[in-house]
Amino acid sequence: MKSVFEAMKSRGGSLGCVAASAILSLAFAGPLAASEDGGVHGFHETMEALGEHSQRIVSAINHEDWEWVVREAEAIAEHPRPPMAERRRIMAFAGERKAEFQEYDHEAHAAAAELADIAAEGDGREVINAFARLQTTCLDCHSNFRDDFRQHFYMKNKDAH
Repeated sequence: MKSVFEAMKSRGGSLGCVAASAILSLAFAGPLAASEDGGVHGFHETMEALGEHSQRIVSAINHEDWEWVVREAEAIAEHPRPPMAERRRIMAFAGERKAEFQEYDHEAHAAAAELADIAAEGDGREVINAFARLQTTCLDCHSNFRDDFRQHFYMKNKDAH
């Protein structure tokens, strides 16, 4: 019986999607210098943790450890919320795009929950597909909000100096 790795390799590199997802996780995780006033430190810590869970999912997939995938996906789906004061600042930042921002959050939670459900069934190919959907959701949100978010919360004080 072929391992998931062998099967994906022989199917033209679908495992490359997993590798690309891992790279995306690393690209979107990473240190930010928090502003001294009005920063969103809890939110940043949550994003860092989500990136770590995503990286562990890649390892779990590579080991074909579906229970591990379930645990990490559930941790993403049920991640803690930032403190209320930070959520208010984030929603104020999102302004007219608040609904869009919230929809991305909802989609990420749903995609992570779906990944956990699929991993519990043990179908490696579908786990990889579900993980790709989760990572795509993250990428879409980051593409639409990350630069403005960083500028607003982390760079505005630096520009004043």
